[in-house]
Amino acid sequence: MRPLTILRPEAGEDWAVDDEWEEDRLPGQLAKPFLLTEPLPGRIGASTSELTGGTLMLAEEGCGIYFRMVLNGPREGEIWRIDPDWGGFVPVSACFRTWYTEWLQ
Repeated sequence: MRPLTILRPEAGEDWAVDDEWEEDRLPGQLAKPFLLTEPLPGRIGASTSELTGGTLMLAEEGCGIYFRMVLNGPREGEIWRIDPDWGGFVPVSACFRTWYTEWLQ
């Protein structure tokens, strides 16, 4: 899980997750509309930053794969997994509570 309000203590070691965290906190980024209405499976050809507006990164799975919570639009509250190289950007849970409980287990 990523911290919500402060960057991790080890930040600055050129980890992609730190860049992702900082990008989420750019002015207006979290308020943008979430553009996807359907899952986007497979390799993503577009820049992922164009797809992640209106979402908040919750956790890193490794290798540039993140779990993100949708903050705006008809998919609000859902948790999506983004794997730009292989898995696409797809929903994995209908709500944070379910996703978090499964993540803890």
